[in-house]
Amino acid sequence: MAHLGACIAALLLAILSASAQQNAPTQLEPGAFGTRAGAPIQRVAAPDGESFGWAQLGVALLIVAAGLRWGLPKLLRWAGKTGDGSPVDGQIKIIETRSAVGGSLMLVKARDKLLLIGATAQGMQLLADLTDTLPKPEPTAPSVSAFEQILRHAQPVAPPPDLQAEAAAQVQTRLQQTRARLQSLIGGGR
Repeated sequence: MAHLGACIAALLLAILSASAQQNAPTQLEPGAFGTRAGAPIQRVAAPDGESFGWAQLGVALLIVAAGLRWGLPKLLRWAGKTGDGSPVDGQIKIIETRSAVGGSLMLVKARDKLLLIGATAQGMQLLADLTDTLPKPEPTAPSVSAFEQILRHAQPVAPPPDLQAEAAAQVQTRLQQTRARLQSLIGGGR
């Protein structure tokens, strides 16, 4: 509908500008538009058949509107394909998403792998590789892309270290050391 509104607005603008040209004087004064006073000024106009000009403008606007309505989506679909003819977004799909405390859980299928991913505001993390729960696909043609080879040989990565837990452990260790020193000072002073 937005394209239709834009086409109608363009058509109205063309009609208004054409009617303004009809009311314009046929001869311009010398020096108009910053030209020299002695330069010949000619008005470039359409042939006398004004209805032919309107028909040509209408056909041109219809062609542009049809191109935007049907041609542009086809062009975008064609541009979204890789060189081997397979759609880019067809190989990785988000199967299901569930909200969780502090983020969300996503079940993602990437080629022949099924992955459970946790997403938070800080980032995403692989929680589990559920590929072995999928039924084994039947053998297909041996055309394997580099990306697919990498996915097949990929192993889940270890989660990054929890810096907050490490800091808490260091603080606990320091507190225990300090308590031991205080006990030795209190015990040694008696």
